[in-house]
Amino acid sequence: MKTSTSSSSSETKAPLLTLAATSLVAIFGCAALYQATMGFQVVSTEDGRRLEIEREPRSVPFAALDWPSRPLLGDVLSNDGRVTIVSFIYTSCTAICSVLGNEFQQMQETIRARGLQDKVRLMSISFDPRDDAQQLGAYAIRQHADRTIWNFTGIPDGNQRKAVLDTFGVVVVPAPLSEYVHNAAFHVVGPSGRLEKIDDYDSPDRALADAVAMYDAGRK
Repeated sequence: MKTSTSSSSSETKAPLLTLAATSLVAIFGCAALYQATMGFQVVSTEDGRRLEIEREPRSVPFAALDWPSRPLLGDVLSNDGRVTIVSFIYTSCTAICSVLGNEFQQMQETIRARGLQDKVRLMSISFDPRDDAQQLGAYAIRQHADRTIWNFTGIPDGNQRKAVLDTFGVVVVPAPLSEYVHNAAFHVVGPSGRLEKIDDYDSPDRALADAVAMYDAGRK
């Protein structure tokens, strides 16, 4: 009785082809995961962005600020000599912006108490085009901001504002009732005007410590 060698060969090849295909999928999947996690060092896009900034600090765009002389943000951050901790807010926000405000108030007091005024300052930038200089000034008063330590500003030009938000990785989505949904963090900008580190908004002590360490490192 004769047997079919072609049928036997096909039956043998099928599992092998399936195994090979599965292996390729696994290999490509691991490669994609390796790239997405930057060498398995992070597990989310946000963590990856922060690690990328630490590796390659980003220069801040030269966007015109809503101040009388319309200075450029890049100049303001690089000509002062201090490290700047930046947050992004809008004045009518009653949620996360209030938390950022409270954290900055406490950070301001810590800066005063520790005599760090020559090393670190704070800046809150509004992404809401409705927040003009007058509204931001009134908001600063309500926040008990010391202008020698903590400044408030907006960026009137829409394209420039978007460029700044993109550089800092801030996502702003319009919401009902003229509100916004947005992410929040403390962005640490070195004396050279480059974004060098991002800390969680619930870690103000870490952000201040990073700012002081950054200033001291630049003086060595």
